Amino acid sequence: MNNKPISFRAFETKDIRELHRWFNDPVSLQTVGRTPLTYEETVTHVEQKRQNGDLLLSIEDKDCELVGWIFLQNIEYGHGRASLGILLAPESRGQGVGKYAIEEILNIGFNQLRLNKIYLTTRGKNEQAYGLYKKIGFVKEGELRNHTYIDGKYYDTYFMGLLASEWNK
Repeated sequence: MNNKPISFRAFETKDIRELHRWFNDPVSLQTVGRTPLTYEETVTHVEQKRQNGDLLLSIEDKDCELVGWIFLQNIEYGHGRASLGILLAPESRGQGVGKYAIEEILNIGFNQLRLNKIYLTTRGKNEQAYGLYKKIGFVKEGELRNHTYIDGKYYDTYFMGLLASEWNK
């Protein structure tokens, strides 16, 4: 029996239907600041990420139910860096799944891929994510003011990074 709250497996084509649902969830649209995607656009998005060599992982709960996806993209081994992204199923948010999944992928990125830095962007509107990233150890490295337009209002975008030396303390 798996006693970890989550596990990873390769992101599979069969997972795209759920990813499409998560992309178009009203909270996701609000916090990420994107427009709804068709199913075909979601398929194209995943295919582009695969062609780019992104590390795409499905997040499963202890009952092996799909609850999210997480990825390292823009992996540049020569510079020792990659960008992190995560999206959880609406029903899985606020339960610690994101924190555990991010910590697991940081371990993969720093300890297996030997990266020096993992970075991300988040919207100022998404206070819950920003707080989680800070709690995990990410440092705000920059801010693009009024960079995202969501529902008639502009929001800042934050750049955050974490170094291997900070993570492996």
